[in-house]
Amino acid sequence: MIRYAIAAAALLATASPISAGQTPATEAAAESPEAAALLNAYHFAFPLYTMARTRSLMPAINTLTYRTALADEKSRDVTTPNNDTLYASGFLDLAAGPVILTLPALPGRYHSVAVMSMATDNLAILGTRTGSQGGRYALMSTDYTGPVPADTIPLRLACRDCWLLARVIVNGAEDLGPASEALKGITIEAPATELTAFASPTPARPDGAAFLAAVKEVIARAGPSSTLAQQAASFTALEADPAEWSKALVPLTLELRSGLADAGDLVNGWSYPKFGIGTYEDDHLLRSQIALGGLGALPRVEAMYLSARTDAAGAPLSGAKAYTLRLPYNMPIGGFWSLTMYTQESDGRLFFVGNALSRFAVGDRSKHLRAERDGSTDIFIQANRPEGERVVNWLPSPTGPFVLVFRAYLPKAELLDGSFRLPPVTESERIP
Repeated sequence: MIRYAIAAAALLATASPISAGQTPATEAAAESPEAAALLNAYHFAFPLYTMARTRSLMPAINTLTYRTALADEKSRDVTTPNNDTLYASGFLDLAAGPVILTLPALPGRYHSVAVMSMATDNLAILGTRTGSQGGRYALMSTDYTGPVPADTIPLRLACRDCWLLARVIVNGAEDLGPASEALKGITIEAPATELTAFASPTPARPDGAAFLAAVKEVIARAGPSSTLAQQAASFTALEADPAEWSKALVPLTLELRSGLADAGDLVNGWSYPKFGIGTYEDDHLLRSQIALGGLGALPRVEAMYLSARTDAAGAPLSGAKAYTLRLPYNMPIGGFWSLTMYTQESDGRLFFVGNALSRFAVGDRSKHLRAERDGSTDIFIQANRPEGERVVNWLPSPTGPFVLVFRAYLPKAELLDGSFRLPPVTESERIP
């Protein structure tokens, strides 16, 4: 999951803090139909601007960029990095015809290739869950009427512009080379045709005019008969005075951030993703929350990301204390799981914690972990390195506040339906 939208981060960087209890935009919306219309239009438009901004930062269209190194504590380009997968990423323009995606056969190695609309809906996901045999896929717009390239599997997508994001698992440091080769086997071929570029700039700190221009261009490129255009027609505030948007953008984004905790269901101190994540339909509030806090999120059937900020007693997690998380044997996860430690910056961004072992996460691929006799595994969470054998199950924390993220790829029915829940993080005695 690519956390924390770039455009939103820039907006928030110059703003004053807001507490979760303050909801000025919501209060204004309750008193004014115009403010309510602006709030609703913002929830619809924010993901579109975020995707346009992200697209503008890519080196080229119809080209994949490969990230073949795992992140560490120095990685600050993307918040909430993972220590599990390598990525390939590229924005596609299907206007000139099919883009051919080649997916190698990768049995025994988790991988996924998600294709998302500019509204952040996952239109298609290929990979381990759908079959590891690989293949050549012709990605084409539903409006395309030309021939389907030979020896390809047609995949029709309800979009012109889309984002392809591939993930390939790394099974430890010694597997980085083979994982990189597997990732580079995912390729695309696009028609040799000059494409119409986006005309609207997407500045890091847009005013109302720039924000609206970029959003409207995304909608226009989708076409008048698209679902996106039909939805946009119901948000009259998109035609409001840009000056009104200029005044509202930062407060609206601050409020969106303050409501991120509501984007999940809290059980045992863990925030579980809501059912609509990754597909959204008409839930534009959830769509905008995930665009801010988890851009590129997969649907629950593919992966679930759980976060914890409090312990079993409801107290904030802090490196001033020590904790234990007892994970049961044989959790209902078909792919893999990991538990990752993050320190939180003042603006809300999350990054790895530097430590002597360069250990940023533990998981089912951690060969050093030792299980109890009943098969359960105790994870010891504290700032200081434990002496003795228990260091193998140590997850280093910062000295101050921290956040835990549990990633479960290919969750099974018990995790999806809520009959299985992660146990809480419990305060324990510090291990000297």
